[in-house]
Amino acid sequence: MKIFKSNLYDFGMRNIFFLSLLLFFLGCDGEVFKKIEDKSKIGAKIDTIEIAASDSFSYKASESFLKEQGFLVDKSDYKLRVEHRDYAKTCNNPLSKTSSDYNYDGLVAITLFYKNEKVYTSFRDFRGDVNKELFIDLIDAMVEDLKIKK
Repeated sequence: MKIFKSNLYDFGMRNIFFLSLLLFFLGCDGEVFKKIEDKSKIGAKIDTIEIAASDSFSYKASESFLKEQGFLVDKSDYKLRVEHRDYAKTCNNPLSKTSSDYNYDGLVAITLFYKNEKVYTSFRDFRGDVNKELFIDLIDAMVEDLKIKK
């Protein structure tokens, strides 16, 4: 008796295997959440952005990327608040630490303000250590979503 083996079955199982490997190696950072708070600022010309950061790493990561993109980082009506939170370091509730399922290690967030009015917000959870690319992804999406002209 010949055992029938479908090519469709092989193709499907192979794809599932490779998709699983791809997800494993690409990492499992959380979904990016973003919101345009002030749609009147879409297409605005922004040459200079002031950065307010929660720590020096967040500041330096954001500053270097903004400068690479052609922005001047200095006093401005546009202020970019940049922060990251490390859940393991900031959570000090012992009950939370023992009873919660920590899927992520931290959060990175950006908020753009114009004259203290919120224009754009974006954040994402991450696994592992905070890195520059997490901020770059958020800032790059902000520039694209707001169609910022330099």
